[in-house]
Amino acid sequence: MAALVYKVCAADETIPEYICDPCGEGEMGRVRGAAFVDKSLLPELIKTNIENITWWEQQVNAGLINVIPSIRGTYDGGAPNTVTGFGDSKEKTTSKTHTVVFNDQNHKENQLFYQFLENNYKRYILAFRTGSELRVATNNLSSFVAADNVEDDIDSNVLWNCTTTWQQKAPNTLIPIFDLVDDVKDLFSNCLETTTV
Repeated sequence: MAALVYKVCAADETIPEYICDPCGEGEMGRVRGAAFVDKSLLPELIKTNIENITWWEQQVNAGLINVIPSIRGTYDGGAPNTVTGFGDSKEKTTSKTHTVVFNDQNHKENQLFYQFLENNYKRYILAFRTGSELRVATNNLSSFVAADNVEDDIDSNVLWNCTTTWQQKAPNTLIPIFDLVDDVKDLFSNCLETTTV
């Protein structure tokens, strides 16, 4: 007589080891830099590439990645999208909608850049850095809005205020996190100028 095996959604039924570091400093907040990655690079968004400055430089020079360094912003962690469940489950999470909102102080010369992103956001995948981590979405953007509101304050700055959203489908609803190695961190922290060698 054969034993019954119950099917589950997740491919791996073994829970990964929980990592506890009593000496760890924790991750520091703020979205500090962002990149808009052409969706054609999706198969290449793996650890060996993302943590390699040579790969980033090649894609930037090819015009497939646009980096916006030294920004200020927030990430909501992802909001679940649910449908009515079946059996004993009241709801089922089908995906999460992720939202990053950031401010860019490089205003005057970037109107055409942000207009292009508003009109072509579906072509891009968002990557962004925090203190020592780099997060890279696994799906292209579902919306992008840029606004440059002006306050009634002569000492205020006019900034680009950008809101990006995308969905990560179940069962992988969380964004992969990578180490932010120093030379890649520099890419997300300093203005770039491409040169022909």
